Amino acid sequence: MGNMLKALSMILVSVIGIGIVALAIYVEPPETSINCDDQICTTGTIAQVVDGDTVKFLSDDGEEIRIRLALVNAAELTELSGEEAKVFAESQCSAGSESVFILDRGQKPSFDRQIGLVFCSETSLNELLLENDHAELDPRFCGRSEFGGMDWAVKYGCG
Repeated sequence: MGNMLKALSMILVSVIGIGIVALAIYVEPPETSINCDDQICTTGTIAQVVDGDTVKFLSDDGEEIRIRLALVNAAELTELSGEEAKVFAESQCSAGSESVFILDRGQKPSFDRQIGLVFCSETSLNELLLENDHAELDPRFCGRSEFGGMDWAVKYGCG
């Protein structure tokens, strides 16, 4: 009887283990990254961080693009914490950093700036500013931005 109980226990543990692995494979990862096959992506480098939510980007083709970060609103340089937001953005995406700009096709350019996401690593600068309390999500654009449904945007107020 002891051997039979031991065998049943091993089978139960195996079935549970297989179920956990199957669930992990089945569950889709959270939508935190962008597939450039489906987006308008431009590779290049950061030319300058203008303020907490605006950067100048130099594409690999030599085009300078002013970018307003989609969905985020950082304090202006003349406002309290504006310089702090800029310094944080520079620490994540300093001038010369290799980066990817992803155009937000749901929004129109604003003040001669394209709107979109900027990646200087695996995470968007947009998300990092929100995550580290250097910007707030601007809910006015959640419905227009194609990035409004991303996990980080929903976490901070879209959706």
